[in-house]
Amino acid sequence: MNVVVLGCGFGGVEVTRTLRKHVKELEVIMIDRSTRFEYPPTYPELLSGKVTVEEISSDLNKFAAKIGAEFINAEVENIDFRNKEVKIKAKAEDKAKDIPYDFLVLSIGAEQTFFGIPGAKELSYSINTLEGAMSTKNALDHLDTSTKICIPVIGAGLTGVEVAGELVDYFQDRDATAEIYLVEMMPRVLPAFPRENVANYVEKFLSARGITIMTETAVHEVSEKEIAFKDGRKLPYDLIIWTAGVKPNSLLEKLDLPKIKGWLKVDSYLRVEGRDDVFAVGDTAYFERAGVRSGQNVEEAEKQGKVAAANVQSAIKGRKLKEYRPKNTIQNPRAFISLGDDKAVVYSAKIMSKVFAYPLKKFVERRYMKRFR
Repeated sequence: MNVVVLGCGFGGVEVTRTLRKHVKELEVIMIDRSTRFEYPPTYPELLSGKVTVEEISSDLNKFAAKIGAEFINAEVENIDFRNKEVKIKAKAEDKAKDIPYDFLVLSIGAEQTFFGIPGAKELSYSINTLEGAMSTKNALDHLDTSTKICIPVIGAGLTGVEVAGELVDYFQDRDATAEIYLVEMMPRVLPAFPRENVANYVEKFLSARGITIMTETAVHEVSEKEIAFKDGRKLPYDLIIWTAGVKPNSLLEKLDLPKIKGWLKVDSYLRVEGRDDVFAVGDTAYFERAGVRSGQNVEEAEKQGKVAAANVQSAIKGRKLKEYRPKNTIQNPRAFISLGDDKAVVYSAKIMSKVFAYPLKKFVERRYMKRFR
């Protein structure tokens, strides 16, 4: 009996870790197109140099060996659900291969979306992946800081806010001048947070650090020298960082499975609807019950990973499955929000706290990464 886990982010890692912890005789196979686990919440701090690649990532081969699983570094091309096989193109051999499974867990994450805006994908930098974050850092390092720099950050959600704050630190550390713009099409920053108090505080904090906030401003087109907005305004730039939204992993488009807005529709037990042997967790899954939708965040990915692993075990042993109950939801989100200058806020249960927020956030990060050391 084997379980194949596609995607080794927070959800996938938690599935494999939980399975191996409780079921020693089960064969567990991990598949990912990267050889390293990455900690995406720290990507903005790569830009300012507060963290290194080595600190926020780890070798998946070593992790798999440590827990007694098999790791395959490969690109998944498709899945044959009838014959229960994952079709991969292994990077090492560069050959197509079929990996059979008894149970399959999909945890392949999301991708940056540019909403079809002309020039946005081709001319923007992104930090949605470790590779993208390092490419953005390299581009920053090659800017001519002897002249005035203009950097628009497109999207004022959690990532955009954190990137803007770290950019201020980056240029302050170099005694350089830069105009940082935080651009958001919605009426305020952090539009996904239901309470305005946190958004108002964050906007005031970033503005005091010299960041120009542009809300209710939508990008129309990006050219090599300037951004054109839908209201007719134009903004010359030196470098654009795009943080405005994500879309389902492109692999999902190939899969004949029930979806909502491109995300896999799962039942109360995190099984892909209509499949008893296929589960989905993390950003891949669309989970909603009684009007409450699970958020796409680290906390939910980990929690879903634990429950999915438990339900795989129960399915194997013919026991009753456990219903999933989300905690960090779209309706009531909670998060650490870094603001640069070693400052942060914690938002939870509709309450905002600033006391020890940044040290606590760093403690959580370091504690999590210890499992890979």
